[in-house]
Amino acid sequence: MTMAAFLAQLCEELRDRYDLPRRQAAFIWLAPNQLHLQSLQALRRYFAETRSLRPIQFEDVVDNRLLPGDVLFLNWQSVNKSGNLYIRDNESDRTLQRYVEQAKLHDTEIIVILDEAHLFAAKGKAAGELLQTLYAKIEIDVSATPLFHSDYGHTIKRPEVVAAEMIKQGVVLNPRLDAGEQAGRHLNQVLLDEALGKRQELADAYAQLGKKINPLLLIQLPNDNQKESAYDLQIRDAVLAMLEVKGITTQNHRLAVWLSNEKTNLDGIEAPDSMVDVLLFKQAIALGWDCPRAAVLLIFRENKQETFTIQTVGRILRMPEQQHYPLPVLNYGYVYTDLSRDIIQVVRDDMDYLVQNKAYRVAHYADLGLPSAYLNTRLVRNRLSSKFRKCLYEAAEAYLGVSRDPDVTGSESPSSYNQRQLKAKMIELEVGRIEIPIPRDLQIQGEEGATQVAQKERFAKTQDELDRLFRQFARAHVGWYAKVDSAPTLEMGLKMFFEEYLMIDEYSAVKIMLYEQNKPRIIELIDQALARHDELLQQQAKLASKQVNESPWDVPSERIFNEHYQERPAEAHALQPFYEQQRASRPERTFVDFLEKNRQHLDWWYKNGDKNKEDFAVVYEDREGVTRGFYVDFVIRHKSGRVALFDTKTLDSDPEFVNKHNALHAYIQTENQRGRKLMGGIIVPKGEGVWKFCENPISSARDTMGWTLYDPANVD
Repeated sequence: MTMAAFLAQLCEELRDRYDLPRRQAAFIWLAPNQLHLQSLQALRRYFAETRSLRPIQFEDVVDNRLLPGDVLFLNWQSVNKSGNLYIRDNESDRTLQRYVEQAKLHDTEIIVILDEAHLFAAKGKAAGELLQTLYAKIEIDVSATPLFHSDYGHTIKRPEVVAAEMIKQGVVLNPRLDAGEQAGRHLNQVLLDEALGKRQELADAYAQLGKKINPLLLIQLPNDNQKESAYDLQIRDAVLAMLEVKGITTQNHRLAVWLSNEKTNLDGIEAPDSMVDVLLFKQAIALGWDCPRAAVLLIFRENKQETFTIQTVGRILRMPEQQHYPLPVLNYGYVYTDLSRDIIQVVRDDMDYLVQNKAYRVAHYADLGLPSAYLNTRLVRNRLSSKFRKCLYEAAEAYLGVSRDPDVTGSESPSSYNQRQLKAKMIELEVGRIEIPIPRDLQIQGEEGATQVAQKERFAKTQDELDRLFRQFARAHVGWYAKVDSAPTLEMGLKMFFEEYLMIDEYSAVKIMLYEQNKPRIIELIDQALARHDELLQQQAKLASKQVNESPWDVPSERIFNEHYQERPAEAHALQPFYEQQRASRPERTFVDFLEKNRQHLDWWYKNGDKNKEDFAVVYEDREGVTRGFYVDFVIRHKSGRVALFDTKTLDSDPEFVNKHNALHAYIQTENQRGRKLMGGIIVPKGEGVWKFCENPISSARDTMGWTLYDPANVD
């Protein structure tokens, strides 16, 4: 993950995770080179309104001590030696050690953050001595390439950052590259032309949205070293010549150069509206270089350091405004390369960054401009709240039949009664030990391969091992909630349940919950508790102000599909080829068949997405009164010009069936009053190729009496 994309989530971690009721905390943020300044500015923007933390530099320290909530940003090179400015003694006694000592005297704990921590590990002794001097209560190491692992480590997964709209949805490798269009050009020329064309396409898209953002093309040349071959120099000269023909030179400031012996037009290149269109570089761009407008990457020739290749691709993942855009082309990065595909290695979690499935809008498509809604869904915090324990206890009483009410337990003690209830649910309470099977007397050959384990010894796990297993268990079962914040809440809630309802200490409780026979029932209890907590969040959401953004919608000019989609023949689909979700519902698949059989009556049909800003949606209120987005399954344009908006379901299959249909009906009525020709609603299959929908509001989702037959041949 890129550091810029990670910063805001780390800020939430700093502000909320370390709840120190009897202490107060100040932070020291150490980073190499000038990376600390970049992080400082990012945090200042982030806390500009709440001011719950105060990002500062050394000269901003007041009262000769770090105050609670201070985040002091320092350059590593300024503090890694005893003679450095912020370390050595001076007349004013303004030193880092003095600030820390005074903070400790005022009962303020120090938390140290090491940005790019893998680089500090290489410093060894110097880093260790400094950390000792700072008396850090907690050390947080931040790195995209950690050199060691900790039981307390936490990895923020790419999908979480994509969902927060801080980085792009993916990276497309060599989009629309067609050997049939080479026309005698050298491959390098083809790649450069395509990359420049994509950069211009993105620039036009930003202009269409009224954004003053000039997308940047990064061109990586062969390695810059003394063994550079004649071929390496030939590529560089050829690229410069090709760019000059395109009118892109350093003289007109459209070209910037970042090489070991040449640095030109780099001032202000990170600005969104910088006039630099292309940046030419060879080896690593400076650590922490942050230029979110970088969107296209052209890589020439094999780069022997594959980790650098991955970091370079990361340069085009940032979103310029930390939000996704209605035009999907802006929500992806683009890589053009002559690298062998076998050279590009990406860890499994990031495999869907390099996607190959891409579909393009048909040429005869005419713009619709349908008003589409998008809701800000980031108002509810994705962590278990302090009310979760109450939800857990309520779920336990409902699912397990336990109680603390004397009227229920009768003359029996509550703990005895509740233990009997758990045993009735087949939960084993007499768990002596949790064991782990270890291979015994196994001979291996010392080379790659598999060897069958013939004998095993079973060893009991220690308490430390059990605690670690229980942490992992909790993290694996917090549902959609953030693991790092929510797992401790779940752990504590489960332990307190066993203590308060069953009088079982936490050591025994952990063994009971980790016992394989008991796990399915414990997991079911957790799931029911999470469902109750979700209901609480929904109630909070009703009281929260949700911003509904509306923008004109059209079938996207192109759309990218990851490995969860598969190509399927569909001649009338608005995007070609048609990619269908592998887990598409049966009604959706059947309706696609129906539309294709009637394609002679259609201009086109489109299978809509279901979550992004570029997907068509209308607003509805659910049964709890919460405002939500309804992503209609299908948009269909008939030969008559009438557009149908249909969502496929079976009767009574969705608790929000009625609310969604009525909201879509109201939307259609409103737009028709404005002169559009719309029809639609929720549509259900009746067998034998018959589909029906209702042209009026409905009050029940259990029958189709009075509903209208959908016959594309007779749509006027």
